Amino acid sequence: MATDLVGNVQLQRFIQLLADLNHQTVSIIKTGDTKILTEMNATVEEMYAIQHNGTEEAYTAIEEDAQIIYKNFNAVVTMVNSNEKATGDKITSAAVKKFLHNIFDANVRIVLAYGLA
Repeated sequence: MATDLVGNVQLQRFIQLLADLNHQTVSIIKTGDTKILTEMNATVEEMYAIQHNGTEEAYTAIEEDAQIIYKNFNAVVTMVNSNEKATGDKITSAAVKKFLHNIFDANVRIVLAYGLA
């Protein structure tokens, strides 16, 4: 997929959000700090708004991986919110890490599809 960034402010913003999401995902995986989910939520919501309303190939070609990001993020939030303890148990932590890895992998595939890595 040829991606022309020149003058395409919306796509440039989407790519910045991909980079932000990458950093947030890695940070949560490394630290376990679920407070980052608040930032991540804003990132994912803005990504969805751009990608969901985008009609260019740059957005339609990544639909599958974008859906992986959105659905796995929702799963992370659901798991964290459903945990009855103040700290995560092993099962919740393992599931959240799996969902975060799915988000990371989909993010990387989008970056590769854009020819940015």
